[in-house]
Amino acid sequence: MTAMFNKEGLAAALAGMDDSPEAREAIERLQASDLAKIDQLILASLDRTWKKAGFVTAGVLIAAPDEYEDLPEAYYASRICTLAEASRIEVKGDLEALKTCQIRLSSASGAD
Repeated sequence: MTAMFNKEGLAAALAGMDDSPEAREAIERLQASDLAKIDQLILASLDRTWKKAGFVTAGVLIAAPDEYEDLPEAYYASRICTLAEASRIEVKGDLEALKTCQIRLSSASGAD
């Protein structure tokens, strides 16, 4: 496992999310390969046009493979934050407000 899977990181990922046992177990089962798949689902739903972050998380939640069906939408939002911190996507607004915050692929990603 990578550093992304430490207990503090898991606790941070779960903070403010659906804290149901199913959601917690689904998050705890995630491996690095799952994160890569989830991140790819998010990135594949973006281009260089601005999109509401909440729309993206809802779309990815619906389109995600069955093995991720217990992940809460807020987990996808946390992955969007991670992608933004890694400069893979650009953010306009506050990521805490998914309904108004907008995201798009980073120009540094060569998506132009």
